[in-house]
Amino acid sequence: EYEDTFLRAGGPAVAERLVRFPDRDGRILALRYDFTSSLARVAATTYSAAGGPLRLCYSGVVHRQEPERGGRPREMLQVGAELLGQGDLAADIEVVRLTVTLLQAAGLSEFQVNLGHVGVLAAGLAALDEPLRTDVRRWIDRKDRGSLSRTLADRSGDVCALTTLPFVIGRRDALEDAASRAPHTSQAGLRHLLALDSALSPAERAHLVYDLGEVRGLDYYTGIHFELYTAGAGRAVGAGGRYDDLMGRFGRPMPAVGMSLDIDAIAEVPV
Repeated sequence: EYEDTFLRAGGPAVAERLVRFPDRDGRILALRYDFTSSLARVAATTYSAAGGPLRLCYSGVVHRQEPERGGRPREMLQVGAELLGQGDLAADIEVVRLTVTLLQAAGLSEFQVNLGHVGVLAAGLAALDEPLRTDVRRWIDRKDRGSLSRTLADRSGDVCALTTLPFVIGRRDALEDAASRAPHTSQAGLRHLLALDSALSPAERAHLVYDLGEVRGLDYYTGIHFELYTAGAGRAVGAGGRYDDLMGRFGRPMPAVGMSLDIDAIAEVPV
């Protein structure tokens, strides 16, 4: 792909992770960083006249340079799927259910889907100015309750919730407890997660853990977002979520949700 495809999707922060080289015309190409960006471009061009929703799947190699994650391979085999043009709860349920089914089909039994929703913390983070917002996101990612409490002690409302909601991790009862004390601006995201939980079977819910403090990728995701973990793997074996803003960057606005699996990481899991 031309590097612009990945920069348009992921922003400037992606640039240092691309494996790039010039073509004969001097334009910069990049080895495929991810499939979602490429499928967004294809859906906006090749499939521009197709009716929705579009269900696309893929399998292939991606290349990433991630110096902050020492020891990670630069080449990974991925499989995944994207559901484009459907922005409702049913689409989120379909993708989460597909994710659980694929992990089971790969022979995994002890795996966990860590699921959150961007809307739960969005208002609180938006109320902060930079560089404080960046610091707060870092503390949330590290589960640094002390720094959050000291810095936000005098705040109220949406910002005050940043000292409590990021530490909510658990099953449905944890969501219900959070909903009983969360500010109004966090309620829509919590209700969405509760509705998703209600739609899944007990066997599917057994693999879900709700983590309201997951802030990685918040600049990309717009709704649910999740990472996949399994016993025996030293890193996440997949990820996914809703990214309704992405397709518009390629000239065809539409809601979108998808997931991907790191097949190399799954293959390392002892059986």
